[in-house]
Amino acid sequence: MSAVITNNYKATFILDLRESEDDAAKVQADIKEVLHSIGAEESSSEDLGMRDFARAADRRYKQGHYLEVYLSGPGSVPATLKEKLRLDKRVNRIFVEAL
Repeated sequence: MSAVITNNYKATFILDLRESEDDAAKVQADIKEVLHSIGAEESSSEDLGMRDFARAADRRYKQGHYLEVYLSGPGSVPATLKEKLRLDKRVNRIFVEAL
């Protein structure tokens, strides 16, 4: 019987809710569902609210809604999470770092 190695991660999501009717809480719930579907377990999350970008790539998009999620799961979690949310227009950027 092999042991499943579990890694801890901090994922930061920058949400773009300008053209969406969903609020941050709805997107956060959807992200939780994705995490469970890929075998990750959320330990805590924090809604950091709207923040200005240090360098805006687009003049019309100068701030985003930040969401931090602490999670644990197998080593495939970062790549799988990014792939699952790649086409979600509400998620502008995803940063995943190992803890």
